[in-house]
Amino acid sequence: MNTRKKLSLTAAGVMFLLCAVLITRHFLASDAQVAPPHPGQQNWGESIPLAKSDPFIEHMVKEFRKYYGETISEKSTQAGIISLRGFIMGTRPADGRSVFYTILKKAFPAYADEIMDTLARLDEYNRWLEDNRDTLLRMTESERTAAMRNKRHELFGDDAEGIWSGDMLATEARKAQMQDTLSALNETDGMGIGEKLQVYEGALQAAYKDSPEAFILQQPDLLSKVFFSIESVQDELKKMDPEARQQAIDSIRRQMGSTDEQIERMAARDADNERRWQVGYQYMEKRDELAKLYQGAELEEKLGELREQSFGNEANTIEREEKDNFFRFQRPRIYGRN
Repeated sequence: MNTRKKLSLTAAGVMFLLCAVLITRHFLASDAQVAPPHPGQQNWGESIPLAKSDPFIEHMVKEFRKYYGETISEKSTQAGIISLRGFIMGTRPADGRSVFYTILKKAFPAYADEIMDTLARLDEYNRWLEDNRDTLLRMTESERTAAMRNKRHELFGDDAEGIWSGDMLATEARKAQMQDTLSALNETDGMGIGEKLQVYEGALQAAYKDSPEAFILQQPDLLSKVFFSIESVQDELKKMDPEARQQAIDSIRRQMGSTDEQIERMAARDADNERRWQVGYQYMEKRDELAKLYQGAELEEKLGELREQSFGNEANTIEREEKDNFFRFQRPRIYGRN
């Protein structure tokens, strides 16, 4: 896969977390442990511990009640919450499952388990879409529509038609709008970073202002990371000298809403990332040289010494990664992100 495609996928992956929308492959990969393969009515509290309340949870409870409270008993509204689940799971990867369930229990205690059941059925539907993707693609449009409608009815009964309208369609429309913008910016060569940032900001406002996902606009760090993931933006950043590049990165973060204190902290992180990448590049060069000179047990011994010299306490982690055929310093370098 070439660099453009890799960075495009990276932007799409981060945009999924920000836009909090359902893109089947990303959704199945990131939320595979949220619901069982064959959901049924159950007390989700028996398997998901409640998280300790914090400002993020309390804020999200208010947002849930604000946008969904009046119609939360309707299956279509419950299904629309899947967009926020993706956001929460991405924002809190360590405890996102518990955080999401805690938010539901606080916001809608009488409906929390029912909402989890609804989302579990949506998970099953999207697994079915993925498993049958090739078969569906070979069908005519009318056959494909009928097959999908039948599966939806199998899982949701008469609620299916209501679910695949309203909030779900609006969420998918916002997703498509941002995907179109990202694709256009990725292919645009005659526009500077500043102009691209203005287009990006405008698209975010148009898509999410006054929507249930409006809180996305209050996530400057993640919004900046999406912008940094655009391949044409990376092309410009790579051409700059280190000082000018950091100034550009700082300016983008400031325009996206980060405070001076946050920018200073992230700039320190950028400097640490740069140091680590330079150490990594040197390590890979020396590693290649050793591979040409040695083999077998002798090579492993030399590589172990090199890892210790280069990474210190992280040497064992690097070794385990390499045994799994993962070489972190062969990944794309994305300024402003890694």
